[in-house]
Amino acid sequence: MDVEKKIEEKIKRIEDKEKRKKQPLKKKALRWLLIFLILLLGVAVGLGIVFREKLTVWLKPKKETPSLLGEKEERPKFEFSWKLWEDPAGFSFEYPQDLEIDVHPEDETNYSFLTLTAKDKKGKIEIICNDSQYKDVKEWVSEDSLVKQGSNLETKVASIVAQKVALGNGREITALIDWDEVIYIIDKIPEDELDYWSAVYSHILDSFKLTPLEGESEEEFVDWLQGFENAAAGVDVVEQVEVIE
Repeated sequence: MDVEKKIEEKIKRIEDKEKRKKQPLKKKALRWLLIFLILLLGVAVGLGIVFREKLTVWLKPKKETPSLLGEKEERPKFEFSWKLWEDPAGFSFEYPQDLEIDVHPEDETNYSFLTLTAKDKKGKIEIICNDSQYKDVKEWVSEDSLVKQGSNLETKVASIVAQKVALGNGREITALIDWDEVIYIIDKIPEDELDYWSAVYSHILDSFKLTPLEGESEEEFVDWLQGFENAAAGVDVVEQVEVIE
């Protein structure tokens, strides 16, 4: 009996010893697991903060960049009272009545040479009418020494195909050539008043018309204009021949 009892006690001691060995391992494993969970939680929180900031940036509407004065820049609006200019050289247009027009009485080269200026603003618009050395406005664009330096755009003035040329610094030159090979040139030179002269220039082009020459009847002018429009459209023009019996 004593032997059996001793054996049982020995077995129990061995079992207790094994249990004591396993307990530190479990505690160590639990400690590492806890550290891992804490690190994982920290990473998750960090990623959440980063993504929340990015999401806020993505969803937040962009603020409009203010001007140097803290307000949106707007082009000035001008109130004009328009006046009709009818030129003996056979054209008309509307212009602000407070502008001054120099007709250059000393000029003996052109059919018409006008310079439009304002008392309180720099810049000017010049209008010249003369015999054209070019057969059409396309040739004018490609051959004129000044104009060919700019960039051109086809447009219509007085229902006639014209060319508008930008030369930089706000300067623009528009020209049209009629059936009699007369060229009409409208030249904007704005200097420091680009908005003002652009508004005036645009209205001059929109209101520009060809008109009967001095001494020419309305019927003669209409016939001439119709012939010009037919020629521009590629329609053969047959001149009427007076038959004398």
